Amino acid sequence: MDKEIETPVSDATDKEVSEIPTDENIDLTEVPSDTAEDVVDLTEEAVPPADEAFTETVPEVTETPDAAAAADAVAEAPAHKRSKYNIIADIFIFAAAFFIFICTVGAAVYYIIYAGKYEFHADCTDTIMWANASLESGKLYDPSFAYACFLPFSTSTIMIPLIKIFGFGMTAHIAGMLCFFILITLFMILMIREITGNTPAGFAGTALFISITLVTPKLREIFWGHTIYYSLGLLFLVIGTFLYARILSLGSKESKLKKEGKNHKGTFLHKLILFMGLCLFMLLSGMNGISGLTLFALPFAGAIFIEQFINKKYSILSGKTALVTFRALVFLIMTVVGNMLNNHLLYGLTANYQNANSEFSEMNSWISHLQKLPIAWFRLLGVENIPDVMFTNKQGIPNIVYIVSALILAAMPIIATICYKKYGNDRKGRMMRIWVWLHWAVTAVVLMGYICGVLAVADWRLTPMVGTSLILSILFVCWAVTENADCSRIVSLLIVPVFAAGFLAFSNVMKMPKDGYKQNTWYQLADFLDEHGLTRGYSTFWNANSITLITDGKIKVSDVYIDDKGVSMRRYQSSTKWYKDNPLQRKYFLILEGDERSNFIKSDDYKKDIPMNTLTTTINDTKYTIFVYDHNIVKK
Repeated sequence: MDKEIETPVSDATDKEVSEIPTDENIDLTEVPSDTAEDVVDLTEEAVPPADEAFTETVPEVTETPDAAAAADAVAEAPAHKRSKYNIIADIFIFAAAFFIFICTVGAAVYYIIYAGKYEFHADCTDTIMWANASLESGKLYDPSFAYACFLPFSTSTIMIPLIKIFGFGMTAHIAGMLCFFILITLFMILMIREITGNTPAGFAGTALFISITLVTPKLREIFWGHTIYYSLGLLFLVIGTFLYARILSLGSKESKLKKEGKNHKGTFLHKLILFMGLCLFMLLSGMNGISGLTLFALPFAGAIFIEQFINKKYSILSGKTALVTFRALVFLIMTVVGNMLNNHLLYGLTANYQNANSEFSEMNSWISHLQKLPIAWFRLLGVENIPDVMFTNKQGIPNIVYIVSALILAAMPIIATICYKKYGNDRKGRMMRIWVWLHWAVTAVVLMGYICGVLAVADWRLTPMVGTSLILSILFVCWAVTENADCSRIVSLLIVPVFAAGFLAFSNVMKMPKDGYKQNTWYQLADFLDEHGLTRGYSTFWNANSITLITDGKIKVSDVYIDDKGVSMRRYQSSTKWYKDNPLQRKYFLILEGDERSNFIKSDDYKKDIPMNTLTTTINDTKYTIFVYDHNIVKK
């Protein structure tokens, strides 16, 4: 048998070859790090061959007291060389992580399909309303529709075919939100596993992320009630960092194949395809306008650039730094191109709600905004205002858990940043540093809008900060434990209260009744209208779109202004088509609540056009008055 002949290569020759810049000029996707790790299956850390690993780590076995130490030394050996106890421990860890994951996924799916209907309201309708507007108009944007914001690359795009399949209504809405849930869950697992090289960490980390999104009604709404830029930005960050980590992983594998003299063209092609796919992803995310730019593209490209730029291992003028800079610029350029494409498709449409969130507030309000920040953070993460309740009370103990969890989620990114230099220069280390920069970049954007802008009017606008803080905390704990860092034990303890908060959220969701929608105000109001044969009418925003979606469009309620001047069309999340006269419609109605009734009856519209019938009902302590007309009372 012929033996394979290996040509020895001197160290000097290796050094000369490594300094040739040819590959750096050709390969625009990744230049392997000097400390490139061995990657066998593109995701897991490579381990030495079985014989080599055993030989290097296990001393000659003798009957001495050091036998236990020798056993510890083989802990990292291949599975078939390890003791059955270590294998059992691995199986147990995997099973426990997977069990926690399945339970959390079950709670989230239960909320999306059933329990969430109890908390359903008009804000939850926007995603499917945008999809329906595109479907009815046959265009990406309906010129007759007034959009709150423009998010063409989002769950609304997924809902378009779902409306064709199920029709406009709650079924299509729930199916769309399940699709969003599957996407963020799948890519969260892949991203954590890709960075940590540990599958149980992917399951456990994703479970923790999902459970924290269930902590408060507002977080549940933001993530699982509808899709807007806050949750969408986090999804994009997860997908983007997963793809980038894969590119780095393939770069490491390509480097290894080159050193071994093996064919690396397939790996290079795979890496190039991923790079082009990520560029396309940046273009599509850029179509989401200012929100896609500020909550994803800028932090993502900026983190990739700054992580390399401040790395003293490489010269500022090195080929590696130049390539990373080029890569970040390509990502930003693709985002700008996507934004320009979207502007071309808008045909002059504007989103006043989205634009208003990008405005400065009065300078004298900035201090008050800053003072509100800690309380807003606590409230968003489950802390309740329960004065006079004992700490040891059944309400007090969960509140303490939420307080500690919120504090840890604020502090853990700071600890992760302090450990910045300990992450190393391999793929794991680079991605950890990138996530550190991602978190602080997103935090800077959100705090700019919160303190100097108008975001302080609502606690839930801190959601992107919560999301990146949670993800960075999860990755940091996984890194510390898998790398056996000095801080591994302390951070393992610190994350326990966060898991406890997640368990409380899981428990609270599972306690929500399956038929809780029967207590929902707008479900009951829809039933009342249906009982009286009313199918077309008007109301203010909170009563309008929610009833329309709940009834699958059988009862259409359009948004209007109601005041002492009368009733008029409101151009927000609505189409001008909804206010046109329908010759076949025999009855129109107007829903009034609270001061709306007293204001409206003072108007000339009411005095000149007395309703033919008046209905009243009280739902959840709110009195509703419904005026019934035999004609359309709102003109375009």
